[in-house]
Amino acid sequence: MNVSIVSRGAIRLVGIKVVGRRSELSHRVPMAWLELVARQDAIPHVVDRDVFHGAFPESDHLRASADGVYTYWACTEVRGSDTPPEGLHALVLPARTYATARVQGTAEAIDTAYLGLARWIDEQGRRLHDEALALERYDQRRQKVTPPYGRFDYDILKPLSDE
Repeated sequence: MNVSIVSRGAIRLVGIKVVGRRSELSHRVPMAWLELVARQDAIPHVVDRDVFHGAFPESDHLRASADGVYTYWACTEVRGSDTPPEGLHALVLPARTYATARVQGTAEAIDTAYLGLARWIDEQGRRLHDEALALERYDQRRQKVTPPYGRFDYDILKPLSDE
């Protein structure tokens, strides 16, 4: 698995918050992506209309359980601090260092990439920043965020602790 370390400046996101059990998110998250894409023209100062971010608390996955409740934001990156349109939420992620890996292939590649990235972080003696948001970065030139999903091609960014 090819893993790299990247540093990102602060990121401003606007998107739709989805909360639910893991089994519910498999339906709710694609619906959120459909709504966000449909509303994108109403969001001011979008950085790149082809790039989207899924954001989720790293702590959700560190205490993961088979039927736990998770939070996920389907977002687009914006410049400026305008008030988001009604029903959308603004998130500001501070500058941070991430371990990143690419998901590429069928649905099975998702778990493989997440597990491989976790193993790499552990082998490198690094720690995750459990109070930060992890990201999935989707570039529509590689993979659409809206269903149906046949193949996957996106990046995972896991927040690293400075300790």
